[in-house]
Amino acid sequence: MTATPKAPRLLVSLALATLLLSGCSTPPKGAGAGKYAAVELHGFSRASIDLATEQVMEEAGYKLDRRTPDGMIFDKQATSTQNLVWGGWQTGLWDRVQTRLSRRGEGDDFVLSADAYRVISKDDAVLEEERKMGFAVQAKYQKLLEKVKTLLDPLPEPKSKTKTTQK
Repeated sequence: MTATPKAPRLLVSLALATLLLSGCSTPPKGAGAGKYAAVELHGFSRASIDLATEQVMEEAGYKLDRRTPDGMIFDKQATSTQNLVWGGWQTGLWDRVQTRLSRRGEGDDFVLSADAYRVISKDDAVLEEERKMGFAVQAKYQKLLEKVKTLLDPLPEPKSKTKTTQK
C-alpha cells in the first residue's frame, strides 16, 4: 500500500482559501474612484445627509467614533468568528467604515462614499493597525449607502384616488 502525498493537496487548499479570502480587484457598481462604495445624492443638505448616514450606520450596528471635516468614522466590534479568521483574538478586531461627503459642482449635489477597514488593537496609539478590506466583502457597504439614499429620497406623490366618470 502506498501513501498519497498530502503536501500538494494542502498547498492547493491553501491557495484556494487565499484567493477566496483576499477578494477581487474590481470595485462594485456605484463605487467612486478608489472607493468601495458610493452614491450620488441630489437636492439634500450636508446636515440631512449626515443625519441619514448616522441613522443607517447605527441601525447596522456601527457606532460613530468621530467626525472629520468631510465625513464620519464608524466602528463596530467584530464577531468571534471574524476575530478567529482575521487574527484579532488577543487584542480584539473591529470593522471601521470611513464615510466621505464630497460636493459635486454647485448646489446640493454630493457623492457619499465609504471605505472599510479591519482594525486590530483599536485605540492603541502604538499598536493600532488598519487593513483595507478587499472588494469581495464590500457589497454590504454599497447596500448601506443605498439605504442612506432611500431614506433621503422623498416618497412618490400619491396617485389621485378620484375617478372621473362619463355620463
